[in-house]
Amino acid sequence: MRPDRNEHWSIRQQTEFFQTYYVLLREGFSLKQIAADLPVLYPQDREKFLKIYDCLNKGQTLSNSLRPYISQDVANQLWIAESHGMLLTCLKQLARFYTQKRQQLEHLKAVLLYPIILVAMMLFLLFSITFYLKPELQLIQTTSVPTNRIILRIKKISIILMSIILLSFIRYLWNIKKLFKKQHYLSRWDWFCDIPVFSKIFRTYAYYYLAFNLGLLLKGGLDLQSICNLLVRFDHRSLLYQFNLSLHNLSISGQELSVLADQKKYIPPEFRLFFSKGSTLENLSNELLFYANLTYGRLLFQLNRLIELIQPIMFVVIGIVIVLTYLSILLPMYQNLGGINYDNG
Repeated sequence: MRPDRNEHWSIRQQTEFFQTYYVLLREGFSLKQIAADLPVLYPQDREKFLKIYDCLNKGQTLSNSLRPYISQDVANQLWIAESHGMLLTCLKQLARFYTQKRQQLEHLKAVLLYPIILVAMMLFLLFSITFYLKPELQLIQTTSVPTNRIILRIKKISIILMSIILLSFIRYLWNIKKLFKKQHYLSRWDWFCDIPVFSKIFRTYAYYYLAFNLGLLLKGGLDLQSICNLLVRFDHRSLLYQFNLSLHNLSISGQELSVLADQKKYIPPEFRLFFSKGSTLENLSNELLFYANLTYGRLLFQLNRLIELIQPIMFVVIGIVIVLTYLSILLPMYQNLGGINYDNG
């Protein structure tokens, strides 16, 4: 049964949960002891954490207890880790990931605050100009002065450009939503890796996620055949299941494992090197975990750079609207004052 979307924890709750579990588990506390302490440490989320404690008391694993409240990919990652004695390592990585994610959201809010204030002021200015200033200017305009053709052209061009931009943006969002619904869950990650602007971030996250989890599985002593037998039990929507399906199709076709990255965009190109060297499982697991850490750093860099680009883009759009607004006011005033007379030129 799929979890209710309304039950999913917020970024803040997941950050607090994974941070607390990692620190206390590292200090020697048991899973049940930590679960019993969470309602006391975070009374605002007492009801949510009490459910986790009840599930653990009934003998469920930590990953199964969390499945209604976190994404399936994260739950699978936890299950792999606790099944192979790597839970502390996984919790450390998740605590780090969600801490960075929360910091980026806070940074995004700070970046957007000033542009949002400017947009509000601009809307107030446009409202004042449209309903107060322009009627007054129309009253003092002389009827003998013909309408400036350049002004009309500027207005027409501005309206056409703004309409095209708005319609294109609406159409873009509609197409994304439409295509997403059409995509079967087994091909959605291929589609994610083709979305303009965001494709690179989706790919980097997939590289990190696959490398980290495969590294954990190999670290636990499993070979590739055992990993395939394990991943086939996962939810069909998960990235690990899709990766396993690609492995299965590759084995049927009799191709080398190293060509897998050429077939799927969410599979790291570095896998060609890792799986073609003939390394031992221990060395391969260490290489994958090291690569996962490097990829995680790249993911953070890409997200931060995208956030930094949002503010300049908004400033450019606001600036264009302000310039066009002032042109629509000032040019008629200059014409009425006799500063420009295009019809007699």
